[in-house]
Amino acid sequence: MTCSSIKKCLTLWLCASLSALTAQPVHNLNPASAQWDDPNFVKEFIASYGFLADYEPQISNPERALLRKLIEQIKESPASAIEQLAGQIKPSSSAAFDFNLGNLYFQNNQLPQAAAAYRKAIEKHPDFRRAYKNLGLLLIQDEQLQAAIPILSKAIELGEVNGQTYGLLGYAHSYQEQYYPAEIAYRQAILMQPNVNNWKAGLAYCLRSTQRNPEAIALLESLLKDQPDNSEYWLSQADAYLELSQYSAALRNFEIVRLMGQAQAATLTKLGDIYLYIQAPQLALQAYLDAIEIAKLPDRHALVRAAELLTQNQNFSLAQTLIEQTRSHYQQLLPIADHYKLLALEAKIAREHADAPRELAALNHLIAYDALNGDALIQLANYYAQHDDLPRAITRFQQAEKIQAHQRPALIAHAQALVSHNLYKDALPLLKLALQLKADDSLQDYLLRVEDFLQQVERASRM
Repeated sequence: MTCSSIKKCLTLWLCASLSALTAQPVHNLNPASAQWDDPNFVKEFIASYGFLADYEPQISNPERALLRKLIEQIKESPASAIEQLAGQIKPSSSAAFDFNLGNLYFQNNQLPQAAAAYRKAIEKHPDFRRAYKNLGLLLIQDEQLQAAIPILSKAIELGEVNGQTYGLLGYAHSYQEQYYPAEIAYRQAILMQPNVNNWKAGLAYCLRSTQRNPEAIALLESLLKDQPDNSEYWLSQADAYLELSQYSAALRNFEIVRLMGQAQAATLTKLGDIYLYIQAPQLALQAYLDAIEIAKLPDRHALVRAAELLTQNQNFSLAQTLIEQTRSHYQQLLPIADHYKLLALEAKIAREHADAPRELAALNHLIAYDALNGDALIQLANYYAQHDDLPRAITRFQQAEKIQAHQRPALIAHAQALVSHNLYKDALPLLKLALQLKADDSLQDYLLRVEDFLQQVERASRM
């Protein structure tokens, strides 16, 4: 779970509820709707405008009469009403015509035409407040969030002071990662609509994005009291706890979401990481395996990293189980780099279990896939050296030494293998070359000990 969880929640909510947000200025044009029989609604549509004289365009009596005639047409066929109204609009006609045409287009989901109509209304009447507001809502629905910011801001400047406009302005700013103005807008929205949890969720997202996790946790706690079944809130709060290193609290939240049956693979891998951190490897493995089972398109890299963590913590059997399950489920989906990593981990696990055949098979498979894998070449060379097959070991060491990024560690490992087989004289030039590549006090001491031991052996041989 990432900081984007609340952003995702807001996006889904906006898509689902935009029609509700625009219900006042953009009406439902379903022919079966009874609202066209409502005198108050009709009066608003044909526009008296007197109560917003400074912010609404004037409309003549003939224009008002024309709008009245459109009511029945809209009830029967909105598309015909659009065509009829569009045919009546002239450069000299009231901006109210363009505005209402925009509303009809908007409700009919003809967004480009609606935007053009609203902009034409604003061009005719630059202080047309509701045209700015509706255009801003349209841009939000059309995911043109950056373009929506100045439009919604202008609506507010003209007096469109309500929670919806402030909340959507906050959403647009936060999506652009402009968290300071987003926070201000969300706080204004909350003052005006304290029962709309989406604005609180947006503010929590801003707080998290600006590293104010304690405040975000407190705000999310209040949201959870109202909506305890909202997994997004639990997960966002869990991530905030993680950033504060409060692992027990984060663990609780993740397990609650798991019990709710809403845990995704990313949540389960995080849960596994926490269990591994608090030294509960069996519980960690189960979380990782659950992630494999539920994910159609899992984060395979996260599972490979989990196998690495289990191996690093010497939970070799658990790591092997996770590797086998990962490969069994996602063999064809694993990126080649992750496939290499799993083979390398299997080789290490086999070495720790003294399973020589399995270690050899894993290393040979790895090199067959990637002949320039210096780490694997060094491991395979060490394997041969430990099993007294020095010629093969030397061949693999020399291959690794030709790879620039692995030259120095290959030289050192090669020299150590020669020393273990009492070939001190042959090891010296390799150690000296490694020191030329990079000075190292401990390696220098090792070189001196090898030289000293070689001298002792030579003196003993002369006696």
